[in-house]
Amino acid sequence: MKLIILLLVLILIFLLAYPIINSLEFFESVPLSNWMSFDWLPGQGLYGMMTPLTGSFLLVLITLPLSLFIGWMLSLQLVDNRRNWINPVIVGILEVWISLPSVIIGVWAIIELIPAVRRTFGGTGYSLLATSIGLTIFIVPICTLLFYRSYLSHLDQYQGIENSFQMSALSRSELFIKSQPTAVIGTANYIFCRIFGETMVVLMLSGNSLQIPHTLFQSFRSLTAAIALEMAYAAGMHEKALFAMSSLAIVLILTVLLVQYKRLINV
Repeated sequence: MKLIILLLVLILIFLLAYPIINSLEFFESVPLSNWMSFDWLPGQGLYGMMTPLTGSFLLVLITLPLSLFIGWMLSLQLVDNRRNWINPVIVGILEVWISLPSVIIGVWAIIELIPAVRRTFGGTGYSLLATSIGLTIFIVPICTLLFYRSYLSHLDQYQGIENSFQMSALSRSELFIKSQPTAVIGTANYIFCRIFGETMVVLMLSGNSLQIPHTLFQSFRSLTAAIALEMAYAAGMHEKALFAMSSLAIVLILTVLLVQYKRLINV
């Protein structure tokens, strides 16, 4: 067992270290003002990463609260109907949904969602709005089950209080957050990482325009989509710049994890 754990740790270290090692030359050679700019023109020696990074943050800013809110509301419905025969059926459907490759959500969204956005708001349909909706559809089942299973453990302590006071959804939510802070923080962190790191759905629905969207209806490019689009043909410093993008993503996610860990210690 110890050998398996050691092997897993070594694999994780390798996966994290590989892009960082391959980007060291880039960070040594390219000035900070260059790669922290908004100009991404590798052929001209401009490696500004802020445009795709901003796109990723905007996507998280919209999709994260939407996914958490919908997932929480659905989990409350599952909890309230947990003794109904249809409850395990819905849980099973959500588990199958989680197992679906993200490309299936992307294909459905291109066929159904993109034309709907185009008819309603104009433009091409490939936009920040369409990407957020598609990604929310992909993420919500995961969020729902995480909250649902956490709430079941919460009921062992507080079900009597909820029943006695006939608490509203808002009061129940407040009580859950206070009684299960680790579950809330862990779920929010996990969903953040899934949204920030998702590539296929974003690649298929965003339009991949290298610009900062000023409205929900404009196309954009995320950090992970930029790496996926260009890694196949990149070479030299261009390739190292993409590894540097990967390093930024790794540092950001590790920072979120460390903040979460520190927060949980103090809970």
